[in-house]
Amino acid sequence: MAAITSAGMIGAALADTAIVVSVGESRFAAKVANTETGRAFLDKLPLTISMAELNGNEKYAYGVSLPTSAQYYNTIEAGDLMLYGSNCLVLFYGSAGGYSYTRIGKLVSTAGLAAAVGSGSASVTFEKVVLNATIKMNGGKPEVGVDTNLPSSVTITKLAATALPAAESDWRDYAALSDMERAKCRFFKLNAEID
Repeated sequence: MAAITSAGMIGAALADTAIVVSVGESRFAAKVANTETGRAFLDKLPLTISMAELNGNEKYAYGVSLPTSAQYYNTIEAGDLMLYGSNCLVLFYGSAGGYSYTRIGKLVSTAGLAAAVGSGSASVTFEKVVLNATIKMNGGKPEVGVDTNLPSSVTITKLAATALPAAESDWRDYAALSDMERAKCRFFKLNAEID
């Protein structure tokens, strides 16, 4: 599960290993592996590339050089984002297997992926998650506005609050606070969980 947080009265986007993969008007949330390869991939974002068709189950593009730690996969699933060799990015929209790849990450959901990528080449954009929050007080209650590039299937799950700038352990679930505690809150953050 990857958590994406936006904090402060006007939050700035923070994302760990979550990304958005866009094909045309379709957007998919993905999690990048917390590995040398994954971190190097994140450093290259945003990235828009034309990916060619292969075998009726994958799109690929050469020219994205990343560190490798290839291993043999008996089974590859739709949504797997892999590196073939040291510079071939592969996005699977169907199952496969029997090849050596370095795992980059995986889409959270592949619903609509095959239709989005189509049967020919496809322009695919990989970008970091944007989660900007505008939080203002109205009669002692926070009003939250959210601007994000996450797909609509990802839910913004929790509003946390604190009275003073605080360490992560001091943030509290706003819904669980008493009215007196809520009145003291001056800093807020939103969390989105990507399963």
